[in-house]
Amino acid sequence: MLDLLASSIIAVFTGLLSVPTPAATPIGLWQHADASIEARFYPCGDKLCARVTAAKASNRSIRSGTMLVQNAALTSHNMWEGRVLDVDNGNVVAGVITLHSRDTLNLKSCTALVFCRIDTWNRVN
Repeated sequence: MLDLLASSIIAVFTGLLSVPTPAATPIGLWQHADASIEARFYPCGDKLCARVTAAKASNRSIRSGTMLVQNAALTSHNMWEGRVLDVDNGNVVAGVITLHSRDTLNLKSCTALVFCRIDTWNRVN
């Protein structure tokens, strides 16, 4: 009986001392892997949106202020689906945003649901 009480007390104190880590979120400033585009991801209602904040002049189809992600809904853990900008051609297509770690996300853009491209983005500190 005393062992059970001691185990319970230890379990309670261990639980109180461990602090949960905050959930990773895509909210913030991100940079395309080739450093050609920066975008700010932000909440838009209960969805996820992103707007380009800077783009190299060589990328004529994308300018600062262009929407990168439009009304992406959380569909599973660290995954959102919505309309995204294909950074190659400037078309808005179906897409999936997947947060792989606190500092890395993938943006998948698909044309006709079969021709897909995945771009890696890194968090800007």
